[in-house]
Parts: sequence; C-alpha cells; structure tokens
Amino acid sequence: MNGLTLAKRIIGISSVAVGIVALVAPRRLAAIAGVPRDGGPEMVAAFGAKELAAGGSLLAPVKPGRFLWARVAGHGVELVGLAAAYRKPGAHKPLLTLLAIASIAVTVVDLSSAFEAERQGR
Repeated sequence: MNGLTLAKRIIGISSVAVGIVALVAPRRLAAIAGVPRDGGPEMVAAFGAKELAAGGSLLAPVKPGRFLWARVAGHGVELVGLAAAYRKPGAHKPLLTLLAIASIAVTVVDLSSAFEAERQGR
C-alpha cells in the first residue's frame, strides 16, 4: 500500500467518523462549542454531512484527487463558519480556536494528499 492510499483511507475513515457524530448529535456538539441555538446545530449537521460525503468518496475505489480538493475547499467553508461562531456571544472561544487549528492542520494534510494524487495522475 503506497502512502497516498494509506492517507486516503485514514482521511476517509476519520471523515466518516466525524460526519456520523456531527449528524447524530449536532445540538450537543453546538452546545459544547458554545454556538448559539439559532443556526448552530444546523451548521454542525451540514458540516457533518459534508464530512460523511467526503469520507465515503475517499473510501470508494475511485481516483481521490477531486475529492481531496473538495475537502480542502470544505475546510475553507468550515473556517468561515468557525469564525462566525467565534463572534457570537457565549461562544466557547478556546474550543473554537482549537477546532480552527485542527481544521488548518487537516487542511495541510489534505493539500499534501491532493498534490500527491495530482502528481500521480489519480
């Protein structure tokens, strides 16, 4: 198994897991992050659906390149959502900051994997 295949599987499994949790408990996750009830759970569920779809596509036996680039774009949307949540009264800013750092770190891995897939013509 080459490095890209292993990275694709790890990213895919992680995405599916995060997506399931976000879809099963969006209100709880929004409350933990201190995101207000008006739109917070819906935003968490939408990000969960995106993660589930991205993870499933990466686990499918298809070329991963497009899906990795879609994940990179999705992380950009996540960061915008986290920034909006950060500005809301009552937001749990330390946790939102940690989530933003994690999203940036995963974006770097996704970018690296996307470039590698492109280099390999996958």
